[in-house]
Amino acid sequence: MEADVGDNETLLGISAVYLFGRPLNDVILRGSVYEPLGIPKVGTNTFLRNQLAAEDAKLARIYAFSFEGAFIELGRPAIFVVHGAGSDPDDPPPSDLGYERLSRSPGSSARTGLGSQIGALAKDMRVWIYDKGDLSMRLDAETGTFEQLLLTAELSPDLRGGMSRSGGALSRSGGVMSRSGGFLPRRSGEND
Repeated sequence: MEADVGDNETLLGISAVYLFGRPLNDVILRGSVYEPLGIPKVGTNTFLRNQLAAEDAKLARIYAFSFEGAFIELGRPAIFVVHGAGSDPDDPPPSDLGYERLSRSPGSSARTGLGSQIGALAKDMRVWIYDKGDLSMRLDAETGTFEQLLLTAELSPDLRGGMSRSGGALSRSGGVMSRSGGFLPRRSGEND
């Protein structure tokens, strides 16, 4: 779950993952969908289910993260399950304009996990801090036509030469047009 953001460095900070992003306002998590539908739960690991069902769980578009003092921007923003509104990664603004302070943003490594930073985060960016062992869910959103998102992705030849990633009617590994089985058995001689 989300760690407390303060100005204190702790021994557990070495295991912290800082997620930088913005909460999504147009998608709301409903919590657990298993109980109302009567779907039987299998297995005893409910860690991810608990993360999704938490009262303050929400989705956020994450643009970057920091871990062990390194800041990594994602090639494409991804959607993660987070908790709460997140925290402001910058220190509260000083009461007077201290230009020497403003030039060395961020002011506290406890808020970002970074010892230094080139540039600055967007004004409305939030940070959520988790332990690297916490469970979450990542959603990679794609936009495009059905041809791009569905037909090309699922029916184009893959690296193994198959017609489908999931195996189905056109798959070479199984299905109606399978290579591994056929209608005509091989014969060893002319008159068997």
